[in-house]
Amino acid sequence: MFHVTFRLRRPLSRILLGSVAAFAVAFGLASPAAALPGTSVTYPTGSSATRFTGLAFDTCTAPTTAQMTAWRPSSYRGIGVYIGGANRTCAQPQLTATWVTTVSRQGWAIVPIYMGLQAPCTYRPNAQKITPSLAAAQGKSQAADAITKARALGMRPGSAIYGDMEHYDATNASCRTTVLTYLSAWTRELHRQGFVSGVYAHLYSGALHLSQTYSSTAYARPDALWIARWDLNSSLTGWSGISNLHWANGQRGKQYRGDHTETWGGVRLNIDSDRFDAPVATVGLAFKVTSTVPLNYRNAPTTSATAQGSYAPVQRCGWCVRRTEPRCTAPRSGTA
Repeated sequence: MFHVTFRLRRPLSRILLGSVAAFAVAFGLASPAAALPGTSVTYPTGSSATRFTGLAFDTCTAPTTAQMTAWRPSSYRGIGVYIGGANRTCAQPQLTATWVTTVSRQGWAIVPIYMGLQAPCTYRPNAQKITPSLAAAQGKSQAADAITKARALGMRPGSAIYGDMEHYDATNASCRTTVLTYLSAWTRELHRQGFVSGVYAHLYSGALHLSQTYSSTAYARPDALWIARWDLNSSLTGWSGISNLHWANGQRGKQYRGDHTETWGGVRLNIDSDRFDAPVATVGLAFKVTSTVPLNYRNAPTTSATAQGSYAPVQRCGWCVRRTEPRCTAPRSGTA
């Protein structure tokens, strides 16, 4: 389960605009994580986590907004983007805060990927690697940098950020310890600053080792696991060596098809294909309330709950979390 305490709240779009494919979970100040191993985590006021369920694709360089528009008829509704990291290999001329806002308004879920330091025994050539004696410090600093990059792109506290740990020699015991130490520090720092920890890892190395230490009190467990296994099977269960009870509550993604090209709307892109039921980025967008009467926001997902305040007709209403429809969150503890 997520290492957080949360309450599910009905978004405004469900009350006024009908059902939507994805939903937001709004957080107040959370207590220390209940799941083992516990990590100290506090979510700033207004934080929210967005869960995405469906197909996604990732590309080395983020497509243009016009290309994203062309791909709307595709089966994909999410996109993975490389927000930073010492081992990020492709330039990102499109990836700006404006791009994130525009693509979010188009209805895309955004999966932030941080290509940080790699295992000392990585199979990736020319990679910048973790220093074993500095693994914890480097995991913390890489997480802090990832948060800085995510914030600059307009991604809000509560967003999930996925640390990319490429395939490495799973038989190397000291390398395994270094990776787990690094990823534990990654998770703790993301939690400390109010973000959700994700890890992308190969099924037979990083993912396997994280699962083997799932209940260990020596390492902080990431909130979501995104595996790489290019077997053309998009199932989020039945992973070799990983119990279906691990990361079982909307906490899984799978990259099931690697490097290939697809064409949608006349636009050809080189992509990897993924399936998710997991937390992704939350993006805040300003919008106007179109109600002709005052609109109340409440502290529970029902109109019978006590109103915490109201917005005047056609008043600009703080932030909304947008996936397929706008949904308004109150500036403090309530929801509209």
